[in-house]
Amino acid sequence: MAKSKTGKTLRRLKYIEVEGVDKVYLDACLLAHFNLGQLCEALEDEKTLLAKTNLTIWKLKKGEVTKQELIRKVSPHINSNYRLYNFFANINSEMLRLSEERFENFSSLSLEEKADYLDGLVQKGEMSYSIYITWLRFHELLHHRIPKVLEEYGEKFEEETGIKLPPSFEIKREAKEGEQMKEGLYGELTNIIQTLMDIRDRVKQESFRDQYEEKKREVEMLQEQLKRMETQLGSKEKQLAKQMKETSTLLKKLEEEKQKVKQKQKEAGQLGQEIGKLRLQVEELERENQLLKREVESKNKKMEVITKEIEERSENRWKLEKVKLQQTYEERIVQLEETVRQLEVQLETSLRDFERERIAYQDESTALRQQVELYEQMINNLQSQQQSCNNEKSILVDSEGEQTQNDEWFDRFFGDLPVNKPEEV
Repeated sequence: MAKSKTGKTLRRLKYIEVEGVDKVYLDACLLAHFNLGQLCEALEDEKTLLAKTNLTIWKLKKGEVTKQELIRKVSPHINSNYRLYNFFANINSEMLRLSEERFENFSSLSLEEKADYLDGLVQKGEMSYSIYITWLRFHELLHHRIPKVLEEYGEKFEEETGIKLPPSFEIKREAKEGEQMKEGLYGELTNIIQTLMDIRDRVKQESFRDQYEEKKREVEMLQEQLKRMETQLGSKEKQLAKQMKETSTLLKKLEEEKQKVKQKQKEAGQLGQEIGKLRLQVEELERENQLLKREVESKNKKMEVITKEIEERSENRWKLEKVKLQQTYEERIVQLEETVRQLEVQLETSLRDFERERIAYQDESTALRQQVELYEQMINNLQSQQQSCNNEKSILVDSEGEQTQNDEWFDRFFGDLPVNKPEEV
């Protein structure tokens, strides 16, 4: 599939022709609601097409070409450039899809009802006639409506695209027809006045008097028609000014809607990618879920069979186990009774041994208490002796201190006297 300039994958749409309508007009409607900048950006890479139309990339980038001139030169070559047609057709298709989503209960209508509904929106100015023609082009059963739409909005089509429609289209040209009628009336009035002037020269002649009166009445009637036409033209001019103002407002709204559409297209592309990824994940999870369901069903069946076998085996085994447990229980009771009897005998023996040991311990405790009393008496005696020794020691220490003081006094007193040393031999 082809890709747009943004890298988004485009659907391959069939080139659709409409019987009785030149494909140049249909392709011009594909381009009519784009602004000049968008058209130039889309055509920058079409070097072959630019060469055919005597346009250059420089002119496109500098804006040295009008939108009408660009559409008029490019439209005849769209049918021979499928990639460019597919690009614009995809954008128009997406815009139509977004437009349909904005209308409540649109999907519940029949095809003819949808066409009538959109036609009403075009008449109210809520939808462009070019988008409506493209929508009709995409629905083969509605192709017969396209010539009528071109006739009704042919004047606007010629202004926007610079392409003149042939006389076979009965285009509604209200304001211009009025001007032409006005000019015709002026011409006819001039001719009549000239005739009257000629008649005036001959008014004296009786044979021309009746002709003069008749022409005079015609002049008065034409003057009244001229006044009515001037009044109608004034009203039409006011309506035209109002429509031009509304058209300017709608063009601004259209630009805003185009920006919103671009943003929606980006968001739709991102959502499409995310949905694609999620769809793959969901499909994978569904496959895994089916496998798991089959495994669970298979295992449930096996479990039912195994459970039934286990119940049957358990019932038989329980009967055998019950008999064995009964026998084991009775044997165990006998063993426990014998053990209790042996423990009672051991307890009586232990009590007698404990009584003998208790008596021996009391005798031993009495002997130890007597020894302790004897040791305490001996310790008291030793402490008395130690006290007396300490007293004697303190007396001796006092006497030694006095002797030391005497020795110091003696040294100070006799220390300066010469000492007789023995002579050396």
